[in-house]
Amino acid sequence: MARFIAFVLVPIGWLIGPGAAPAFAQPDTLMFSEVSGFPYPAPYSAYTARFDRSGRPVIYTANKEYGVVVFDFSNPLEIKPLRSFSVQQFQNLKPTDLVQQGDYLYVALGGFDGVFTQSAGLAVLDISDPENAQVIGQWDSTAFNKGCAAVRVDGNYAYLGAMEKGVIILDISEPTQPKYVSHLELDLNWPVPPGLFSVPHARGFALQGDDLWVCFDAGGLRRINVSDKYHPVEKTKYLNPDLDAVAQPAYNTAVIAGKHLYAAVDYCGFDVVDIGNPDQPAPAAWENPWNCSNTSWDGSPGHTNQLTTACHDSLLFLSGADSEVLVYSIADPEKPERVGEWAVLNDSIVTWGLDVNDSLVVLAQIWNPLNTPYIAKKGGIRLLRWGCPQTSSTTTAVQDELQVRVYPNPARRSVKVTYTLRWGGTASWAVFDALGRLVERGEWPAQEAGMYMANVDLGAAPEGLLFLKVWDDRHVFCKTMIKTHF
Repeated sequence: MARFIAFVLVPIGWLIGPGAAPAFAQPDTLMFSEVSGFPYPAPYSAYTARFDRSGRPVIYTANKEYGVVVFDFSNPLEIKPLRSFSVQQFQNLKPTDLVQQGDYLYVALGGFDGVFTQSAGLAVLDISDPENAQVIGQWDSTAFNKGCAAVRVDGNYAYLGAMEKGVIILDISEPTQPKYVSHLELDLNWPVPPGLFSVPHARGFALQGDDLWVCFDAGGLRRINVSDKYHPVEKTKYLNPDLDAVAQPAYNTAVIAGKHLYAAVDYCGFDVVDIGNPDQPAPAAWENPWNCSNTSWDGSPGHTNQLTTACHDSLLFLSGADSEVLVYSIADPEKPERVGEWAVLNDSIVTWGLDVNDSLVVLAQIWNPLNTPYIAKKGGIRLLRWGCPQTSSTTTAVQDELQVRVYPNPARRSVKVTYTLRWGGTASWAVFDALGRLVERGEWPAQEAGMYMANVDLGAAPEGLLFLKVWDDRHVFCKTMIKTHF
């Protein structure tokens, strides 16, 4: 009989013996389990961690004082450093964020916190061979002396979030020689003149066509038209009035799905903005999981810095600081529904950033001994697996909208899958082993609403416990399978 590993379905704390701290609060329909981690020595932190976008088992991290570290997770149970770059290799500028485009990694440079901020800059790494990655180009300028918190790339151009100095645009058509194109200083006096601890600054981006949406922290959201890279123009200012009435909105970063923008807002969760008419963005929803107020920033149980979508933009994953990870269904953007969480409050473990890849989530954890806004004493990265312990990641009433059946189960070589598309469209599927590693994936072509049957080949899958994930643009379903040798 095939053997299988059961720990991926239960909290790891239940398995490591008496006295262990519970691994997480799990009141929802998505289940998390810890796979592995790589702790940093104090006082080092990880700020951004991103999976390789070319399908390789590699994670790239930006870690300020710790530099850039490339990790190998081909064995998810043992994350290993593959390549590292010290701060000195970036002319002593601290890496704060990074993004991949093809064979290049673009790294934002410049410490932006504390009294001694740094020049803003950009480094370009050739990652065609991650184990032998190398720095091939760098740009920086003392004219922008408030650091750099974010980088996004689009084709031949890179956008840097230069804090109070606004947005810098660089030409990266020649990766070895990034060139300055232009910059735009945004209005610091909206919605109110800046205070000692509330200076607006460019913290994050979302890009859609020629519209660059800037998370301007205390200055709300700003839409910049970048059709003319040499003359970018601020076109729109936005602030959620309901949020503003409760606490000062501090927008950190954002993602766009369809006609909605999802913005991380400090200790106030996330704001959903209808940008169907970009000239008149409108509040669509606001999720406030920690009941923020003007007095609750310091020591708040949650603080959102980064977010990302998954499963055809039907799920939104948020970093939650002391609350670590929260997941919302955004199938209906105006009615987000929390469907998962991984958190242990007051454990001195804080998540600043995160990324999602198939069934894995990587967390970037920081070190911060001061309770401003939280205590964090365990920097590094951590790898989680996420899945669906129940039939559906939605309510029972929705299960009829996308019914999924798998047979035979257990199976030897392949399974037949029947699925019902109530709305029509495209359905995707993926098979994962018990450690969360992708075995096979595919997509069923667009169909009219109705019931369909397809085969899924299990030939490449190991014997034992497997997970089949099926999703359309509204729902996610998981099925547990067992592959046998007979």
